[in-house]
Amino acid sequence: MKKRWVLPVMAAVFISLLTGCEKKDPYGLSEKDPVTITIWHYYNGVQKEEFDRLVQEFNENEGREKGIIVKAFNKGSIDELSILINESIEKKIGSDPLPDVFSAYVDKVYEVDQMGLAADLSSYLTSDEIGEYVDAYMEEGKFDSTGAIKVFPIAKSTEILTVNKTDWDKFAEATGETEEALSTWEGITRVAESYYKWTDSLTEEPYDGKAFFGRDAFANYMIIGSLQLGHEIFKVKDGKTVLDFDEQTMRKLWDNYYVPYVNGYFGSYGKFRSDDVKTGQLVAFVGATSGIAYFPTSVTLEDGTNYAIESKLYPLPNFQGTVPCAVQQGAGMMVFKSEEKREYAATLFLKWFTCLGQNMKFAIGSGYLPVKKAAGNEELLKPFLAEAGEDSGASQNLLIGLNTANQYRLYTSKPFKGGDRARNVLNLAMVIKAKEDYEKICTLMEQGVNRESAVAEFVTEENFDQWYRDTMEQLEAIIGE
Repeated sequence: MKKRWVLPVMAAVFISLLTGCEKKDPYGLSEKDPVTITIWHYYNGVQKEEFDRLVQEFNENEGREKGIIVKAFNKGSIDELSILINESIEKKIGSDPLPDVFSAYVDKVYEVDQMGLAADLSSYLTSDEIGEYVDAYMEEGKFDSTGAIKVFPIAKSTEILTVNKTDWDKFAEATGETEEALSTWEGITRVAESYYKWTDSLTEEPYDGKAFFGRDAFANYMIIGSLQLGHEIFKVKDGKTVLDFDEQTMRKLWDNYYVPYVNGYFGSYGKFRSDDVKTGQLVAFVGATSGIAYFPTSVTLEDGTNYAIESKLYPLPNFQGTVPCAVQQGAGMMVFKSEEKREYAATLFLKWFTCLGQNMKFAIGSGYLPVKKAAGNEELLKPFLAEAGEDSGASQNLLIGLNTANQYRLYTSKPFKGGDRARNVLNLAMVIKAKEDYEKICTLMEQGVNRESAVAEFVTEENFDQWYRDTMEQLEAIIGE
């Protein structure tokens, strides 16, 4: 009698042990019934190629095993993507259903979060996992003291100084200028004047010197420069935004951009400053580390003359005597609120994507920086640098970017209502003013006014004061809304 019931019980125990070996997913993910996660992003060119390759790798391996299929779609620029997200939220006619995940800067995520649509990813991450990421990158996605994570960092960038070494070497040999000057904004301003005068001396035509320097993302110069000089322009505390637009600090920024610009020492001509290097109108510029793939390998002059150039990268310049600071930028990923199973699946992909192996591949291929602390380990970096070529632009870019992340104070403004518009004011106010006034100076010179007299009409206290008051009023109006 005993033998008859013991055998079925033992069989049941054996079966339960076997099935117990199959680790059950806590949120119900299954290889037999996979969940599809859609991602909208703004990557293009080599960045899109690298992202798509990694998505395919995930789907064929980790995703297949866990029951996750990722579908990624490019939706144009970051601004175009933002517009499409708005249309989908508003359910406009012809709009697509919202994705599970989309690329976004914190200001956009803050806006979406105010609608109650951003998922909190903290419950899908252990404290040890959170601690693996660069603290500043993870903190950016926390909008309050609750510890809720609304933005997942997947790839970051900062800024870097890129120089046409071929033309720099000719200039340095002729004038005795050294690379040391490229470490400060004051040095850049002085060298740019020297370069203008040197190129002017090469021809008999007066005042035909060339600009030396330009920069992309001008708001970064304003925000980071002001921070270095002791004033955080937008300080957000307890949900309130305080404006610190210090006049003396703005004058320092003015003297190291507006003044050299209207003198012809700085310039901006094409859509991006890398375009200006390609046409020979600039020798150096500051731009995002993620833009290294677009730095030209040759210069084509207006007369059609073309020659190859070599580039050299340098850390972002700082103001003399200040603590090194740099912007922390690069969109993260926001997961829309849905059922836990979908949020969890999306987070699993993002965690996989930011594992060192995958993240380093994306970094090398795209110009972005990996987001985990372990990426700063030189031994771990060696195989990736060797594959890319230790002396290549991609390797230089990565090493300087990582050094900046480790040695500089990384900063990004906390999101606030109207933050994107306030940043746009900083991005354009001085740039437009400088360009318009430079054109006025050129007109005066065409009318016979000598260069020194024409410039003197604009580099005045009154001109700065007017610009300062106008810009302050615009910022105050946005923050006071």
